Amino acid sequence: MNTKIVMNGTLFTLFLITSFCIPVSAYSADATNLYSSARNLTESGSYTEAVAAYNNAITLEPMYFEAWNGLADALNRNGQFNEALAASNRSLEINPDFVKGWINRGQILYNIGYSYEDVAHNMVAADNLYVEQLTAFEKAISLDPNNAEAWFNKGYALAGMQRYDEAIAAFDQVKVIDPSYPNLQKNREIAVQLRNKAVGSPVTTGSVSQAPASKTTSPESPRQLPTGTSPQPSSINDVAGVIALLCAGFLVLRRK
Repeated sequence: MNTKIVMNGTLFTLFLITSFCIPVSAYSADATNLYSSARNLTESGSYTEAVAAYNNAITLEPMYFEAWNGLADALNRNGQFNEALAASNRSLEINPDFVKGWINRGQILYNIGYSYEDVAHNMVAADNLYVEQLTAFEKAISLDPNNAEAWFNKGYALAGMQRYDEAIAAFDQVKVIDPSYPNLQKNREIAVQLRNKAVGSPVTTGSVSQAPASKTTSPESPRQLPTGTSPQPSSINDVAGVIALLCAGFLVLRRK
């Protein structure tokens, strides 16, 4: 009898362990189908429809943090930056360790910061948002130190803040992680040009006369700043200002 009790207890324990280890879908099929549809709509540029699909997925699964992040992405691409930040905040409230969520948050903060700089001419607010942007990318790196996208965005943010040596170091780290990362070398050259211009040194690398191609990331499609959004300008005049404009094509917001 005692042996049977022990055996039954062992089997029950194994059942519990097995139950917890078996992977299960976190969300309903309807919600995941809506999420997939929303991603496709986002990549095709149908942002309004994507927002609706993400909202429907969230209605079915309120804790679907990937859908909240996708909603933030679609809103950001559609120029609805404040709404995008609110959705991003919700995604990260649900899952604070979501690396792609922190990268997306940084990209949204960039757009809001530039809006304060270019439209409202409020540099205090803009600079605070640029610092928040950098913090978001650094958070992503702390969670995943080998995430090339996070390091690339950090380099871009640092260059926009005129912290050129740090930007170059960030781009160098991208090269360590992924030597073939798209448009990495051109971004590094631009950072070197801006640094040399700032210190009055001769420009020794790169070219400022040719707009670089957009960064592409496989398997996802390339992501550009939303239509009508300008790049973060540099306070350096003339050539550096042109370079900063050319940099717009490089802040490619890769999705999940």
